[in-house]
Amino acid sequence: MKFTKAVFAIALTTLLFIFHSLSVLAEDKPVVKVNNTVLTEMDLEEILNELIPSVSVHRGMSPERRASFIPKATELLIERELLYQEALRRGMKVDKDKVDTSVEAIIKKLGGKKAFKEALKSRDISNEDFRRRVEKKFLVNDLYNIEVEQKVVVTVEEISRYYEDNKADFMRPESRRIRHILIKVDPASTPNDKQSKKKVAEEVLQKIKAGEDFAQLAWDYSDDPYRVKGGDFGIIHRGRLESPLNEIAFSLPVGSVSDVIETIYGYHIIKVEEEKQPEQLSLEDVSQKIQGQLLEKKLKAIHDAFIGDLKAGSKIEIYIK
Repeated sequence: MKFTKAVFAIALTTLLFIFHSLSVLAEDKPVVKVNNTVLTEMDLEEILNELIPSVSVHRGMSPERRASFIPKATELLIERELLYQEALRRGMKVDKDKVDTSVEAIIKKLGGKKAFKEALKSRDISNEDFRRRVEKKFLVNDLYNIEVEQKVVVTVEEISRYYEDNKADFMRPESRRIRHILIKVDPASTPNDKQSKKKVAEEVLQKIKAGEDFAQLAWDYSDDPYRVKGGDFGIIHRGRLESPLNEIAFSLPVGSVSDVIETIYGYHIIKVEEEKQPEQLSLEDVSQKIQGQLLEKKLKAIHDAFIGDLKAGSKIEIYIK
């Protein structure tokens, strides 16, 4: 699991998951038991609809692929119930106006009170039960914010120390600016068609050698999308291109043009226009990236410790495999 604030964040789209996950097809079959609370398939469906939010993807997903999300969803279901029970134990409350505002936003999004009531009825869910689900979301989020998110702090000194200890990881690799011409060949082409395409590529190469402008020839002949830029790929790092284009692009002297190169895509011609040697990135260049990495690491550690403590003091039974 990637531990980010988004895991427990509250937003209208997240609250709508509560509603849409109350599937007419979902059952009250037990999934897990956390202390004295039994959670059902309907509760698990809510989590699955967050992990797989797209309706089109969800419907088109194979049973095997969908099943692969169940262990992660089950773990998240248990964690949220533990947080909810701990929030209740501490006597935490959710402001009624906050719940009212959220429910009103959902009603508006669904097309009005009538549509909302009919949808709840079709799912055999009362308005009170739905409000409790919304309240639960807020309580879980509030406790998580207090015990985990607010405790995650990364200092400037930590960022600087990490940079100095891992400088080798912050090198800008060798790069080159290249132009490219592709004479595309359909894999289903006949040998004669392929030979004809190769002849075109060779003729283009001769025009380049004769002094004609590479960019103009790319516009006139290339089947590559970059033809509109005169075949300019821009600055690319070593390893970005597929073999053998990568090897050739990074072995040619600056200003030189390759021979015709054959790949499964067709016939290519490359020109190297600029070379940049590997470069050490500065702390300023990578400070935000380092901060993100350290935040993620600390968030996971604090998350694991807090949830671990809650689990240690609880009885958890899992009924699904």
